[in-house]
This record gives sequence, C-alpha cells and structure tokens, in this order.
Amino acid sequence: ADAMNEGAEGAIRTFTEQFHVPVITTYKAKGMLAEDHPLSLGGAGLSPLADRTLVPFVQAADLILCVGYDPIEMRPGWRNVWHPDQQRVIDITAAPNHHYMHQASLNFIAHSGATLAALGAGIEGRRTWQGGEVEKAKEALATAFPTDEDWGPAAVMDTCRRVLPQGTLASADSGAHRILLSQMWTCDAPRALMQSSALCTMGCAVPMAIGAKLASPDRPVISFSGDAGFLMVAGELATAAELETPVIFLVFVDGSLALIEKKQRERQLKTAGVDFGRHDYAAMGRAFGGNGVSVRDRAGLEKALKEAMEADRFTLIAAEIDAEAYDGRL
Repeated sequence: ADAMNEGAEGAIRTFTEQFHVPVITTYKAKGMLAEDHPLSLGGAGLSPLADRTLVPFVQAADLILCVGYDPIEMRPGWRNVWHPDQQRVIDITAAPNHHYMHQASLNFIAHSGATLAALGAGIEGRRTWQGGEVEKAKEALATAFPTDEDWGPAAVMDTCRRVLPQGTLASADSGAHRILLSQMWTCDAPRALMQSSALCTMGCAVPMAIGAKLASPDRPVISFSGDAGFLMVAGELATAAELETPVIFLVFVDGSLALIEKKQRERQLKTAGVDFGRHDYAAMGRAFGGNGVSVRDRAGLEKALKEAMEADRFTLIAAEIDAEAYDGRL
C-alpha cells in the first residue's frame, strides 16, 4: 500500500482519532492502525466471510477515504463496491487510477499522510457512527472468526498469537491458512505480517522469515506455511541453519492443497491433483540441523513455541490438522 510505503501510519492515527473514523486496511497494510484500536476493523481483501460484514459497512458510509489504497490486493468482490454518484469518495494515491477497480468523486495524486494532515487542518472533529455500528461490526467479525475451537487452524493461530509477544514478526505463505491468518493475526504495527500480494506466491513465507530475522535479530520471527507450499522450498532450511537464524517455521499439515481442494468441492468437481502424503516435517527440520516437533493439540503447541523462543537454532513445528479443516472458516 502507498500509505505503508510512505510511512503514513502516524497521520492516519491522528486523522482517525480526530474525526472518529473507522479504518479498514488491505491485508498487506495490516497494522497501519493498531488492530486493538477501538476504530480498527482489521484487514480485508482475502476473506469472503469477512466481506459479509465489511462490504455493507463501507457501503453505508457517507464518505469513503481511500488512503494509498491499492485494489490489486483485493478480491474481485471489492471491484466497484461503491458508486461516486451515490457516495462521496476521496482517493489519495501516489499514481493515477489506471486500474478502474473503483472510481472516486475526488482524486489527489499526492503523499497520503501529508494530504490527510492538510484535509484535517483547522477542522474540529465530531463523533460519527453514533449508532454503535463500529462496535457491531467488530462483534460480527469476532463471531465470524472464533478462537475457541479445541484444535484446528484457528486454534493454532490463536495459540501462536497468545504465546508469542507483541513485536513478533510473522510471514504467511499463500493458501487457505493465509486467508484465515489475515483475519485472526492481530498486528500492532505495519509489516508485522508479511505476505505475497496478488500473485499469491507459494513458498514465500520461509525465505521472508529468514530475511526478517537477519534484519531484526532481536525480534521473534515465525513463518506460517501450508505443507504443499513448504515442500516447494524445504531446502531453504539449509539457509536458515547456515545463517544461524533461530526462526520458528510452522507448517499446517493436512496432506492437501487445501484451498484448491476446497474450491474443487464447492464447484462439485472431482478433486484432482490436490492430495498427497503426510510427511514427517519435524524430521526434516532435524535433518537440516534445527529442532523439529509435531503437535496435535494446544498444549503441545504452546510448549513447542516457548522452547523455540529459547532455542539457538531454527525450530520447525508441524501442526497436524484434519483434512477440510478450513470449511466454513474463510
């Protein structure tokens, strides 16, 4: 997002609090407003389930501010979700709108933060959304993405978020887990969750995590991968070992290209080319000189995470989950 590249998070927070404006970010701009802030509605763009709450919320606004918004990051469901003849829309971007995924009433081609500051200068803010709409939207999102399951992908993400401290850097590979993670992994700062953009690159999470640890050696770093994406880049564990980067590599093990398998079933197609064996990923971690452990419950995962944070080498945690565990969750 332009706003993230321009370092506009301070200006966004100031404007948000001055005018009581709720904020929805793209999934790559998560943390531009800390996601525990009362006016943050988290990241959008990947989850149809989240869109059921967020799209109608946006359509109910009388003014929409697009601040460095790059719609290439969004699902097609966000194409032309508003109409400038029905809603006031201000678009602040670093480049002209050549994508035509949305239109605006007014366009500024300028720095996001400086433009927000200029728009708000000398104006006294007032409370908006006084019917509790923001709180209701937050409650609807919390209901849509519960954290109380005994075991499964949401339990894995919830446990990791609770155990790992604020300031942890995370990377997400492409796949079903990324859609859920983008809703459940709360970020208190920009770039706290690194992921691919619209190209949906498989295998990116592992090398991104290694790079993040090299750049920020004092911060915990965890990568989240599906088993298929991890297998594409398993050799990068050698790099992690040789560079002595104590990264936590978490692999969701369900023996499937879960997102593609899910889409095939939803289209009533015979599944093809999406299932494979459940390999011993923990043994792969140990074979490359790191630690490796398989977990099948919250207690085992919590223990593995705490030990990984104290380790002097990388740790691969293989989280064994059921097939079709993402059904109804995305």
